[in-house]
Amino acid sequence: MKTSEWLKKYNIYLKKSLGQNFLSTQEYAKKIVQKAGITNNDTVIEIGPGAGTLTETLAQTGANVYAFEIDERLKPLLEERFKDYNNVHIQFIDFLKADLSNFDKPKYVANIPYYITSPILEKIFMETPDFQLATLMVQKEYGDRMIATSGKNYSPLSIFVQFFCTVEKIITVPPHAFIPNPKVDSVVIKLTPKDNIPNIDKKKFFKFVHIAFSQRRKNIKNNLKQLFGENTDQILEKCGIDPKTRPENISIEKFIELFNNV
Repeated sequence: MKTSEWLKKYNIYLKKSLGQNFLSTQEYAKKIVQKAGITNNDTVIEIGPGAGTLTETLAQTGANVYAFEIDERLKPLLEERFKDYNNVHIQFIDFLKADLSNFDKPKYVANIPYYITSPILEKIFMETPDFQLATLMVQKEYGDRMIATSGKNYSPLSIFVQFFCTVEKIITVPPHAFIPNPKVDSVVIKLTPKDNIPNIDKKKFFKFVHIAFSQRRKNIKNNLKQLFGENTDQILEKCGIDPKTRPENISIEKFIELFNNV
């Protein structure tokens, strides 16, 4: 049965407030699961299964699938759709409030709403540091910021994601693959944890990065003056950074070096 037919059967109307754009084609679900390399030995966490299109493709691999869904209106639909799958476990709670401590080296696969993408990433990185990979579908604009290494799309988000992971864009998904059709393309991003994450105070580092980007059109010296005062030029030059450089042209490695020096 098609996604639209499942929704119609249970008289479910999607909510903009929850960022609900459900994947509706098995074609893209299969591509995502294939690119994620899911096997029957994996433990998979899905965030927001929606009507279950991606969930069903994950279930067919034989993996143990744990899906977190905040919208309890979907409970009868999902319970019927997966009644014959012993490897699918659906919890109707907010993923951001879920206890992930019992998961050992999970893989994440999800189509996540734009408005809570950053909190979801933070929870994945901080609460399951041993995760194997995360294959996440996000709006193209957000994905472009995740993979940027310089230029207009490079931002604190880019540095946050790339601090923890190597980042790869693997699929572009057009609006017609969703119900309802969004106004923009989506992309699937594959995040693979890095083996050697710098041993620094992460919260202080990311706060520092946000200050460095506080006024994008100004150079790094102007943005960091509030922290370093008269020593700003000296600290930047010690790290080999021209004080006139804009933050969007400074690599993550240089930001880490700069943070370590202060």
